[in-house]
Amino acid sequence: MVFLIKKINKKIINVNINSGDFMKKVLIILLIFMVVGCRSENKEIKNNEPLDKEEEKKELTAQDYENYKVNELGDVPIMMYHGIHNKKNSETNYIGGNIDKDGYQRTSEAFIQDLEFYYSEGYRMVRLTDYVDGNIDVELGKSPIILTFDDGLENNIKVTGLDDSGNIIIDPNSAVGILESFKKKYPDYNVTATFFVNGGLFGQKDYNDKILKWLVENGYDVGNHTYSHVNFSSVDVNETMKEVGSLYEILDNIIKGKYVNIVALPFGSPYSVEHDNMNYILNTNYNGKTFTTKSTLRVGWEAESSPYSTNFNSKFLKRIRAYDNNGLDFDIKMNFDMLSKSKYISDGDIDTVVISNDQQDLLGNTYDKKVIKY
Repeated sequence: MVFLIKKINKKIINVNINSGDFMKKVLIILLIFMVVGCRSENKEIKNNEPLDKEEEKKELTAQDYENYKVNELGDVPIMMYHGIHNKKNSETNYIGGNIDKDGYQRTSEAFIQDLEFYYSEGYRMVRLTDYVDGNIDVELGKSPIILTFDDGLENNIKVTGLDDSGNIIIDPNSAVGILESFKKKYPDYNVTATFFVNGGLFGQKDYNDKILKWLVENGYDVGNHTYSHVNFSSVDVNETMKEVGSLYEILDNIIKGKYVNIVALPFGSPYSVEHDNMNYILNTNYNGKTFTTKSTLRVGWEAESSPYSTNFNSKFLKRIRAYDNNGLDFDIKMNFDMLSKSKYISDGDIDTVVISNDQQDLLGNTYDKKVIKY
């Protein structure tokens, strides 16, 4: 079409308008109309292209929801990790990939196996803060999973130096190093995690500031684990606010406005949401500043409810301890066996909440999303 227009334009230019030839004048008029018509036709087709694509978009039916077993009132695993040690599972004295008896420390080999397992079971990572806010963005038929790390241990993101541009070099066997490798291996995994730090941050004073900035700039979150890993069951109100507020203040000074206002409770304390100190954890006054915490994390033992469920309480969330114990005492195997029957399965649309007709009584806060029942 473009070639034809160029030929027509060339003919128009070559016609001598002053020749007085009537037929040539008629030809000029006809050719002009043809050019304008061709150009208008091209424009109309181009403008209609997005509409055509929109018309091709297929809406899911009740049968689709049945086929994919969509259940957006299902349970969501929040995994609790601490240290990741560069060792093989066979090098430990405990079950599976546990470094310590209680399973709070894990080998790098076991952590890699955990991540492979979650992916193969159809789980995709979401940010903890998005989950708390009721925004779960997971593709159709997949399930959300959340990773958290407590204590800000050096092996969470070990820095081995700086490159020529002054950027941190991360040990590939540290937790973040392993997570970064999974970003490359599985682009659809949406790799992310929330790191809860104490006053010493990541125990690398020469790099702490750079580490915090790198994390929030690369898709990870940083939260509050109190200044000195305090047991809230044994301190008064003033000490409670100091522990929470002073850590928020440190984060404010380094990554202001970029950390998450969530507290991972040391030891899981206090052990009841009704404890007197809970109000001061959630609403803290320290050093002339006010800090509001939207959620706290327990040490916990099992998966948490969907944010759209009546059972959901964002102020006091359960977590799964990421450890091995032969399928007993709420270890990884036991929890994921239970989740196979109760897990959250997404409809792939962040703006809708899809539930089965027999779940209506369990529907809680929908965060102004469209509810679809089938």
